Amino acid sequence: LGAMQKHAPVFLRVNSARAERHNILKLLKTDGIVAQAHALSPTAIQVTENPRRVQNSVPYKEGLVEIQDAASQAAVNLLPLKDGDRVLDYCAGGGGKSLAIAARADVSVYAHDALAQRMNDITLRADRAQCYIHILNEIAENDTFDLVVCDVPCSGSGAWRRSPATKWTLEPQGLAAICDQQLEIVTKAAGSVALGGTLAYITCSLLDAENADQIEKFCDQNPTWVLASDCRFTPLDGGDGFYVALLTRT
Repeated sequence: LGAMQKHAPVFLRVNSARAERHNILKLLKTDGIVAQAHALSPTAIQVTENPRRVQNSVPYKEGLVEIQDAASQAAVNLLPLKDGDRVLDYCAGGGGKSLAIAARADVSVYAHDALAQRMNDITLRADRAQCYIHILNEIAENDTFDLVVCDVPCSGSGAWRRSPATKWTLEPQGLAAICDQQLEIVTKAAGSVALGGTLAYITCSLLDAENADQIEKFCDQNPTWVLASDCRFTPLDGGDGFYVALLTRT
């Protein structure tokens, strides 16, 4: 809670498909940006001075870095990826995790969101990063993927320092509605996972009701699925609060 009262750091993700972190640090310094490597992810850089210069810097303009929280990067690092996989980012939003996945391995990345307009910037960001993201407004019923990532809507309690007002507006009935939506999303997304594939459930929440409790409910309601592993990051790790659960079908 004390960490939540401080300003959130500015983090960059190195596009590891095209650059190495130590070289990016040198380029940022040339642009007058003071930054340092962060231990939470091998691609994470924390900007300590002149963060406003980032979007005009050479590394950013050339797609060598993206703005992304260190814990969000660490969450992507936990995803099981191998060359040739088909990966569906089921709640893609602006595509931050889609881009991070594409940089990690030679995989085919598909982005989907219930509100297609949220994905408007993905193609532009992918072009800058020199990768390709398939945009799916609809998912075919018989289409399956080796990995389906569900970064579901949540309370955002792990990132309250980035939007402090939201901690005052969260109420029990609102949280209950969010939890119902999360369970509905992950249950539907599970149908797109190929046999032997992985379903990844991610939130930027610190609340058990949205994290471990949800996974327990999902597994109770879907007994052919089991929890393979889970991990929680908190602001004490340096980034935002995140939860990641990896599920497999027995």
